[in-house]
Amino acid sequence: MALIIELRWLEVNAAVPRVLNPNSIKDALLRWVQNRVAGYPNVNVTNFSSSWADGMAFCALIHRFAPHAFDFEKLNPVNRRQNFELAFNVSEQNGIFPLLEVDDMIMMGDRPDWKCVFTYVQSFYKQFRDRP
Repeated sequence: MALIIELRWLEVNAAVPRVLNPNSIKDALLRWVQNRVAGYPNVNVTNFSSSWADGMAFCALIHRFAPHAFDFEKLNPVNRRQNFELAFNVSEQNGIFPLLEVDDMIMMGDRPDWKCVFTYVQSFYKQFRDRP
């Protein structure tokens, strides 16, 4: 009898869509990025703000999916403008709509607006989610 009740409970609840809250979506995207950029030097993604301030995380993320586009080893975190320009240009060439501007990222300094970065990174997920 208990098995029948449990199976009916599963049938009823299987039809209920899983609801994700904004924090779980943000955390899931952060984990996706961390998995894709693991091992890249000078890249430590822990958030959607300061971790992206020097452009290296953007470069690592697009390099992961377009490794022949540039030599990641030649990049330097000090060259913020060059990193942003490179990452945004290669990203656009690979189907990512340009949602961020280099000058805006430079102006925001060490604390880019996390909502802007989060929105842009979602574009990478949508474009590359089916690629390992």
